[in-house]
Amino acid sequence: MKMRIVYLFWISLALVFASGVLSLAQVAASARNATAEEITGKWQLLPLPNSLEPKILKNNPWPAACQWYSYSSSGALKSIDKTNSSCEAMSSAEFDKVLPHVASVVSWKYDLSPVYQKALIIVSRSDVPHYAEYWEPQIVTKAFSRGGALFQEGDLILYLHNLNTHQMVWIRHLRRLK
Repeated sequence: MKMRIVYLFWISLALVFASGVLSLAQVAASARNATAEEITGKWQLLPLPNSLEPKILKNNPWPAACQWYSYSSSGALKSIDKTNSSCEAMSSAEFDKVLPHVASVVSWKYDLSPVYQKALIIVSRSDVPHYAEYWEPQIVTKAFSRGGALFQEGDLILYLHNLNTHQMVWIRHLRRLK
């Protein structure tokens, strides 16, 4: 069943790109597939102008302006967010102090299609049966700006894909914590 889902993703992803949808990374030509090693680490979400988000979803599925993520090499994915306060910078060491208090119910798995040469992060939850998110990870290799957003070398751009509609539905812009 999991192989079938991954296979369907690759077909969907091919349809998205064949339909002429251009991602930030494709237009800028300043990013490439991120490797699992490059994804592993701690990240902070950066604001992305609404003009850069695909106009598929009516509302932001993750509306907290302040979000931090930890992609561990063991496959654990932990995140925290703040909804009612300002987004101050957080160091990796500060985030490490918070992580033991975050439930371990979300995991991530990296896959690279040899056919389409596209990377994929599959996110699942142990507390929600059959839950899956499919993100295409791109690492910025050369700084660029687009729509008022600055993308620095080493930033991670994640594109959420809907397998049913064959559309890119959301974009995350992450910067590694220091």
